[in-house]
Amino acid sequence: MIKNNRQDIERDKDELYLKKSALGIKILENCRNELYGLFPYMDGAFASLSYRPEEKPGTIATQGENLCFFPDFLLEMYGKSPAKVRRGYLHILLHCLYLHPFQEGRYEERLWNLSCDIAVELLLERERIPALVLPANDPGAAVRERCFEVIGGRAVSAEQIYNLFLKEGFFDDMEKLERAFLFDDHSLWKSEKDPLKRKANRHRWERILAYTGQNKEAEKQRAGLKKGNSAEKMEAVQKGRYDYRKYLKKFAVPREETELDTESFDYIFYHYGMERYGNMPLIEPLEYKEINRLEELVIAIDTSGSCSRETVRQFLGETYRILSEKENFFRKMKVFFIQCDCFIQDVAVIHSREEWEDYSRELTIQGRSGTDFRPVFQYIREQQEKKEIRRLKALIYFTDGDGIYPREKPDYETAFVFLKKTDSMNMVPAWAVKLLAG
Repeated sequence: MIKNNRQDIERDKDELYLKKSALGIKILENCRNELYGLFPYMDGAFASLSYRPEEKPGTIATQGENLCFFPDFLLEMYGKSPAKVRRGYLHILLHCLYLHPFQEGRYEERLWNLSCDIAVELLLERERIPALVLPANDPGAAVRERCFEVIGGRAVSAEQIYNLFLKEGFFDDMEKLERAFLFDDHSLWKSEKDPLKRKANRHRWERILAYTGQNKEAEKQRAGLKKGNSAEKMEAVQKGRYDYRKYLKKFAVPREETELDTESFDYIFYHYGMERYGNMPLIEPLEYKEINRLEELVIAIDTSGSCSRETVRQFLGETYRILSEKENFFRKMKVFFIQCDCFIQDVAVIHSREEWEDYSRELTIQGRSGTDFRPVFQYIREQQEKKEIRRLKALIYFTDGDGIYPREKPDYETAFVFLKKTDSMNMVPAWAVKLLAG
């Protein structure tokens, strides 16, 4: 009987461990997805670590292949501060990207570990992303702040920090510094004894680093962060109430319309012919004129409970004012107007000013549930596959920003429009544009 009880106890322990391990993996997957929304160019790094539960208490670590964790330790830490786990996940990835685990005995181990931790934490600190900010009562806050002041807030490598310590000594107690900056267990860094495998793992992360760098440069170009585009982006955010004209103008596509082209012929010859030969101009004005207007557009409204009816009405009124101006669209425009909370609630396809006026007069807001932006992107993808949407350049999504964003950038630009600046704006993925409505 006692034996059976012991077996039952062991079986229960095993089942509990498996459940905690599964929950720990879900936590890490959730952190990875949240971080991907902030750093989409790091997709290669996020995909390069698998999750492996460990029975060693207090462990969260990597050797460059797995992210190893002790379930109880991870669950307790996440319960106290999800931001600390998110930040720690990125902390570990940065170690790998900067090849910290793969140094071959060139440095004194303890000092090297500390230098690596300070280097990656300095990078994270410079990002100033609310989702990664540690709690105000974090016990190492004062030590960290002093360290950043001494270093000067600039991005420096682990090697530079290591040499700084050797040259100038410690500006604080080493144990305090370790407690303030430590997140992961570095003992796994040397767990792989096979030099060929270590070398192969290093080369793998070198390739991931190169791929990440290329992605980051491409992301900067798409997000308008290069010098040539930054003024236009900032103006779109700062200028006026709901002034999307400048933002939409860059998506205009050339097309011929049946319209008198008064700019492509010489008035002198035209007038001379009319005067000399009567009703016979020497040069007829062209009947077709190439103009630039936005042909297709998708406007999505977040109709969750957090967006008031008055707020939506204000947005609709100002959007209608812009769309009703002739220079913005072809005579045969195609506007998809989508209402969505966590599901698509209503879709209207508008082809003319008259249709827009009719729709806006009879508009009923539908939804009032939670917010999930992904159904709109899925709907657009389905319409593109059906060829109902052919030349889409932009999606404008009016929201308060508090919802679930898609992980991948679509093949058209997306602007999330906010009535006022809020913390929720920080949740917008890096590949999207944030516009302030006022």
